Amino acid sequence: MSAIVGIIGIIGSLYYVFNFPSPGFAGYFDKPSFVLLMIMPPSVMLLSHSIQDFITGISTLVTTLFSSRDSTQNEVIDILTRSSAMVRSDGIGALVQVRGAIRYPLLRDGVSLIINDFSPQEIHHNISNKINTKQTKMALASNLFENMSKLSPGVGMIGTLLGLIAMMEQLGDPSQIGKGMALAMITTLYGLLLGTLVYAPMGEKIGLEAEKVMETDQLVLEGVMSLKGKKSSVHMKDIMSTYAGKKSPKK
Repeated sequence: MSAIVGIIGIIGSLYYVFNFPSPGFAGYFDKPSFVLLMIMPPSVMLLSHSIQDFITGISTLVTTLFSSRDSTQNEVIDILTRSSAMVRSDGIGALVQVRGAIRYPLLRDGVSLIINDFSPQEIHHNISNKINTKQTKMALASNLFENMSKLSPGVGMIGTLLGLIAMMEQLGDPSQIGKGMALAMITTLYGLLLGTLVYAPMGEKIGLEAEKVMETDQLVLEGVMSLKGKKSSVHMKDIMSTYAGKKSPKK
C-alpha cells in the first residue's frame, strides 16, 4: 500500500510540474517547485518505508516539543522508589494502588505483569521485546528523515533539469521562458533548504530522542525486575541513582 501511495505521489508531482500553466515565478516562491519538493521526497521514501514510519517520526517530534524526557524519567524514578518501599512492607498486592497512577506505558505494563504473577523470565522477555520494538520503529523513522535529507537536493536537481528543458522548448517565445527559468533556479534552492534545514535536523532529533527513550526504558526494566525480586529499597535507590546522576531519588 505504501509503495502504491509513493508511486502516485511521484507521478502526480511530476505531472503537475509538466502541466502547470502560469509563469509561476514571484520572488522566492514558485508553486511547481514547492509541489515537487513537498511531494517527491516523501513519495520516493514510501517505496521502501511504511506510512507508519512517518507517523512514528512525526509523533516522536511532537512528543519532544510538548514533553520533557527528564521529567518523565524523574517520575519513573519516584514511582519505582515508592513502590519498592510499599512492596517490602505490604507485599506485591500494594502495587494495585500504584498502577492506576502510572502514566509511562512501559512501567504500567511492567507493574501489571508483576501483579498478575508472571515469572521474572517472562517479565524480562516481555519488557525487552517492547523496548526492542519501540527502538526499531524509532530507528526506521530516523533513517527515513535522514534519507529524505539526502534525497531532497537530488529532487531539486531533477526540477532544475525539467526547468532547463522547458526553457529550451520556449526559446522562440521569450514571454514563456520565465516559467522554466523559475523552476530551474529555485528547485535546487528548495531542495538544499529542505534537506539541510528540515529533514536532517528532524532525523537527528528522532535519533537523539530514541537514545533518551532507551535510557528510560532500561531504567524501567531494571526497576521492575527489582520490584519483582522484592529487593530492598537501598538496592532500588542504588539502581535509580545510576540514572538520576547526582540527584537523590525521593523516598
